[in-house]
Amino acid sequence: MAKPTLRDVAERAGLSTATVDRVLHERGGISERARQKVREAIHELNFGKIPDSLAERPKPVMRFAFLLPHLHTSFADEMVQSALAAPAAVDDVDVKIEIIRIDLVDGTELIRELDGISTDIFDGVALFAVDVPGVRSAIDRAVSRNLKVVTLVADIPTSMRHHFVGIDNMAAGRVAGTLMGRFAANRSGHIGIIIGSHRQRDHIDRRLGFEQVLQSTFPNLHMLPIEEGASRHEKNRAITENFLQNKSNLVGIYSIAAGNSGILDALYDNAVNEELIVILHELSDPVRRALQDGTIDAVISQNTGHIARSAVRVLRAHCKGVQIVHALEQIGTDIYLADNLP
Repeated sequence: MAKPTLRDVAERAGLSTATVDRVLHERGGISERARQKVREAIHELNFGKIPDSLAERPKPVMRFAFLLPHLHTSFADEMVQSALAAPAAVDDVDVKIEIIRIDLVDGTELIRELDGISTDIFDGVALFAVDVPGVRSAIDRAVSRNLKVVTLVADIPTSMRHHFVGIDNMAAGRVAGTLMGRFAANRSGHIGIIIGSHRQRDHIDRRLGFEQVLQSTFPNLHMLPIEEGASRHEKNRAITENFLQNKSNLVGIYSIAAGNSGILDALYDNAVNEELIVILHELSDPVRRALQDGTIDAVISQNTGHIARSAVRVLRAHCKGVQIVHALEQIGTDIYLADNLP
């Protein structure tokens, strides 16, 4: 007689192989009725008892914490959903994800949460890094406790973190500068800049890349003093309205961070004409509509699903001491116009 398999028992019991596996390994979350069906199937198949060939080795469990911004922006919310779905990126480990939403304004909550993560519970942590005093040391302390650490979207490259998962933000800023200059078509004037935080490396790098291109290639465009909106709806709305109402010869607006809904509200309320060039980061449903109706001109985006899956794969690799497939973990910079929306 052929060796019994999980599928044999599952088919006889009318259950999935995953459910049968949970019953055989006495895991929780299974009804007594399902357990009884498995026992009956084993008896009907004349196995007599649970055969050794059915008792497959359970997958090792790894627990990762994701420290994500406590912001109600489309990007932050998508990042949460992507992180919760990311365990499917690996099939040899049972990955458990815990989401911890934190305020990134000054790094205080990030430091406290990072210091509080126990290696008795968690194997690794993925986090948005704020480049302020104390955060680098907190990352280094976590690594010294044998916690695997990856930074997401925003990095602190001088820390002991194991890996950065995100786009080349300097290059993204240069792309935004090139688009702005080419869309302007030799017009001269001012560009309004909205940054999320001067403490986040991704925002700083994007600003530097944008400024490099304007100064070297498009000297006809002049950056106004940078306004900090903390990626908040109302702040970004007020900044945008101030640009529109009080800045003469305004050619364009470049928003480096999240909080796009506030910017879009101001643009719609002020009935902005098509001559104003607007470039944003991160593609959400409201931004998609604004691209389609011509309110904005371009969006530079990154795939939250790819970021979260990459973080899980990289943490798993470091926990197991195996090589990372770097080509798989490179996060691409996506450029969207009205013509190529996915």
